Amino acid sequence: MHAFFYILSIVFCILVPVILGIILRRRFRVSWLLFGVGAFTFIGSQIVHLPLNNLLTKIGILPTTPESGWAIAQMAIILGLTAGICEELARFVGYTLLKKARKAEDGLMLGLGHGGIEAMIIIGVLASGAIAQLFALRGVDLSSLNISQEQILFLQTQLETFNQPAIIGLLPLLERLMAMTLHVVLSMMVLYAFQQKKRIWVLWAILYHAAVDSIAVGLSANKVDVLLIELLFFASLLPGIFWAIKVFGKQLKANLQPKLPIEWRLFGVALRKELIQLWRSKMVLVIVGVFALFGMASPLLAYFMPEILGSIEGAEMFKDLIPEPTVIDALTQYLKNISQFGFLIAILVGMGSVASEKEKGITEMILHKPLPRWAFILSKFTAQTLVYVAAFFIAEILAFVYILVLFEPVSFGVFSLINFLLLMWLLCFTAITTLGSTVSRSIGAAAGISLAGSVVLMLSAQIPNYGSISPQALMGWAGILGSELAFNLQTSNFTALCAAVVLIIMALIWAVGLFEQQEL
Repeated sequence: MHAFFYILSIVFCILVPVILGIILRRRFRVSWLLFGVGAFTFIGSQIVHLPLNNLLTKIGILPTTPESGWAIAQMAIILGLTAGICEELARFVGYTLLKKARKAEDGLMLGLGHGGIEAMIIIGVLASGAIAQLFALRGVDLSSLNISQEQILFLQTQLETFNQPAIIGLLPLLERLMAMTLHVVLSMMVLYAFQQKKRIWVLWAILYHAAVDSIAVGLSANKVDVLLIELLFFASLLPGIFWAIKVFGKQLKANLQPKLPIEWRLFGVALRKELIQLWRSKMVLVIVGVFALFGMASPLLAYFMPEILGSIEGAEMFKDLIPEPTVIDALTQYLKNISQFGFLIAILVGMGSVASEKEKGITEMILHKPLPRWAFILSKFTAQTLVYVAAFFIAEILAFVYILVLFEPVSFGVFSLINFLLLMWLLCFTAITTLGSTVSRSIGAAAGISLAGSVVLMLSAQIPNYGSISPQALMGWAGILGSELAFNLQTSNFTALCAAVVLIIMALIWAVGLFEQQEL
């Protein structure tokens, strides 16, 4: 049951911000661009915030292991102030750039994006991998691991969580929901500074942020009971919530719009149009054909490679140097072929999905119909996703059959997991190319942006200490599954999997938000 509740927390930390954004969009017609900018303000603030804390630690201002009451208070105050200064100034910059975002609902959406991406990253991405590793360590003799005594004590403390009621797994979700509420309140405070043209409210936002964070850090450092900390955290939110309701309640009621229709029927029509277009342009046959070809060819190439080398004149001597092919060789060949050619297909198909229609003037004609812009963008991504799902399914079945015939049996579940990881990896590039195609007005520009974004994603796995967080690390996990032929929780990388989900969601939100602002 612990696993069930932790999975719920992770899933909802990723989905709840998007669901709330959809509700805001339906009731106030607020742009998704504000959600994206809010997310960017959080990321931008952390680019300054984290190095700043490291600098203060190095020069001795920020204690690392406080023992006395004053040292704990000093650490809590400094951490609260650095968080408040960096994040509220980033919010201030966001509003400065968005000169038209002065309505109450704009503040709600920007704050939701700021707190939402924080929840996605902290719980959805980082905590998911840590929790998986803790589950893997249950019942393991920690002294047998090659780690320090301090790390053993830390892990023992973390593992004690599993001795508590399973519902404790919902605590991360509860904490993030309160943190999102705080960010919405702070976003409204900074917005109020622009509405009233009183910059002093930015200072109040910094101080309120610092006070709430300092209380939470101080209580945590004093090892106060977690539930009591959450209760006090909630109590510290109440003044801000009451203030926001009092100041912006009437504005929100006045700006309330009739609910937008669900529009799923229009999305279905747009999706059908995209699938028909992919079929008539032969892209479905090309994608499925390429995947099917390499699904069959990968086990065959691995099995007959010694014979192929032996048949080449002058290379006969190398035939005996090659060990007898195994199912691991077949899976390695499959991973290599599908990833290489799948990447090229994702770039070529996705880069012109939006830009080509804008370049030809088709987009303006389509949007004259009552088709919402979000449906226009998401139908293109969804159509490509459905084609890739079908292509992976066919490739998996063909490869599995040939492996059974030529090699020893392999677990269908493990092979399906490998293909799922490859699919999620590929959809990251599909989302990036969709975004690149959206911001461009020509296929050439879309190709350049899409390729540049894809290269950055591929290189991100090489970043020291942080490469395992990248969605590109899914290829490494798939490779481990292919070599071990079994699922092992200790070698899993749910961090990379959740990072891929978050990347896809945010790329699509940015694509929809930017497309809503474009004049066609």
